[in-house]
Amino acid sequence: MALIGALAWSSMGAEIKIGTLDLQKAVSEYYKWQEATKQMKAKEAAYLKDLETLRLEGSKLLKEAQELEEMAANSALNATQREEKKKSFEEKRIDLRQFQVRYDDFRAQRENELQSYSVRTKKQIMDEVLSVTKYIGEKEGFNLVLNANKTEPATGEVLFSKNVPDITGKVLESLNAIKSPEPAGQPKTTP
Repeated sequence: MALIGALAWSSMGAEIKIGTLDLQKAVSEYYKWQEATKQMKAKEAAYLKDLETLRLEGSKLLKEAQELEEMAANSALNATQREEKKKSFEEKRIDLRQFQVRYDDFRAQRENELQSYSVRTKKQIMDEVLSVTKYIGEKEGFNLVLNANKTEPATGEVLFSKNVPDITGKVLESLNAIKSPEPAGQPKTTP
């Protein structure tokens, strides 16, 4: 309601020029977003690989502890041997607890690093998209640029527009203009 009032008040003194931007498209087609998505997937894959390595180490420790526990209870062994196995089992249990702490710490640290990277990257990219949008909007004389998400209209601020310029293409062109060109493929040779 306040937006309508502000537009009505502003329109008395000057013409209002409104444009739209598909923010989701501008972000998703920005080369830095695509690169960040690839980097995030690579970081997640490395994390899962490291986690699997640790999980296997933990499984080995658990198996060794179980074997020592069984041997400590084995009546076929004499009392001295059972006592040695019991002592080894207790030491292995301590190792297992220490491993669990190390595993939990590693997992928490890496998940925090991934989350921080994701948040930082999304903010940087969003700031760049909004900065370019503002620049183009001002350059072309817009008083207002609204988010008109075409993929999911319910998440945008515009549900319908008619004869309203969409600056998404210009924003993407400007954002992607500084992308370094892809290396050219090797020329094909005919045998």
